[in-house]
Amino acid sequence: MPLKAVPFSQGSRFQLIPREFIRDPLGFVVRQVPRSGDLFQIRLLHRTILLTTNLEAIRHVLQVNHRNYRKGPLFRHLSLFLGQGLLTSEGDLWRRQRQMIQPAFYKNQLPGLFEIMSQTALGFCTDLRQRAGDETSLDITREMMQVTADIVLHALFSTTMEKDREEIYQYVMDVQDYSMYMTTHPWMAPVWRLNGRRRKIEARKAYFDEWIFRIIAERRQATKRPDDLLTMLVEAQDAESGAGMSDQQLRDEAITLFAAGHETSANALSWTLMLLTQHPDIMQKLVAEIATVLEGRPPAWEDLPRLSYTRQVMEESMRLFPPAHAFGRIAMADDAIMGYRIPKGSSVFFSVYGLHRNPDYWPDPERFDPNRFAPGKEKERPKLAYMPFGAGPRMCIGNHFALVEIQLLLVLLLQRFSFELVPGQQIVPQPLVTLKPRDGILMKVKNKKS
Repeated sequence: MPLKAVPFSQGSRFQLIPREFIRDPLGFVVRQVPRSGDLFQIRLLHRTILLTTNLEAIRHVLQVNHRNYRKGPLFRHLSLFLGQGLLTSEGDLWRRQRQMIQPAFYKNQLPGLFEIMSQTALGFCTDLRQRAGDETSLDITREMMQVTADIVLHALFSTTMEKDREEIYQYVMDVQDYSMYMTTHPWMAPVWRLNGRRRKIEARKAYFDEWIFRIIAERRQATKRPDDLLTMLVEAQDAESGAGMSDQQLRDEAITLFAAGHETSANALSWTLMLLTQHPDIMQKLVAEIATVLEGRPPAWEDLPRLSYTRQVMEESMRLFPPAHAFGRIAMADDAIMGYRIPKGSSVFFSVYGLHRNPDYWPDPERFDPNRFAPGKEKERPKLAYMPFGAGPRMCIGNHFALVEIQLLLVLLLQRFSFELVPGQQIVPQPLVTLKPRDGILMKVKNKKS
């Protein structure tokens, strides 16, 4: 049987720039699936993009025939500033780096990293207690970005220097903004060069490079190195050649780990706190579990498995607002998926946000229901129906680090504070490299009695 062409989404066949997709890429896919099916295409100027929430297509590209696909234009833009770290590199370089870095994130490393997380998180809670109050409104997204940035800086470099944290954080945000905008608005590249926005990012890149290369040089020369992730990277060796990483590769991996290591967790925490304030019955059940299991003390590493409902709440929040909300691949050679022709050079774009709202896998998909992740429930749905950190060989290397960080911070925060959404605000998901609240989330944060 001859292969078919992937159908166009309803109403987009003759549009060079689908306005609905540009305005709201998240909602566009969710709305189009009932109209056009779960595999369709759109045009974006000279490019054809295949959009899908189909599990067979996702499994084929990410697992079955993953060697035929490389990362898409978004990662090419990111690599201009983040370099060739695990997020952006391809082929033999990626495989070599993954093999060298993977041991730093083995599960047996997590108890030590948990201690670093706990110290930093408790310090943050002490600071927040001074600022919380009945009349105080805080952008909880900004607060979560601060504490997770401190945690990853401490875990990476054994430092949490505030000035550097702010500069690095802003650099990562600017790079994401630029890369996503250039991916969806490629015709705007000359404008961004003329209006100085590209130069501003390059200036921040120069600041970061000077900072990180100085730290790498100091670490190489140190006779006694701290027990952190940078030391693990400096001492890592290729299994075949025995060679370590160059300074440039260390730089690229460090900024990649910082970007991925704090943004994912911060956004997941922000969305989780928002959902809990909107569902007081779930909040009450979660707080009761924390009180019963911990009896008022901070969580230890051994407590995490006992906080099972806490984990369910986190997972359901990441279903509705997945950190890796979408990702794309480009076909290196002609391929076929589900009887459809995938020409060489095609961009295949997976909407995890849409997949997690597919009613075939998630009944009443817009409802916040942590019981979907009760023990044994995962057997009731296909394996790839839930993939907040991606899937296949390139699944996020730090997913276990992030899950531990999110669970720890959520428990510590709910032990010490109550949260209430400031009324009247419009909370809009912004699909950058990760899924963040576009204008933050304002909350009243109040101290609980000790």
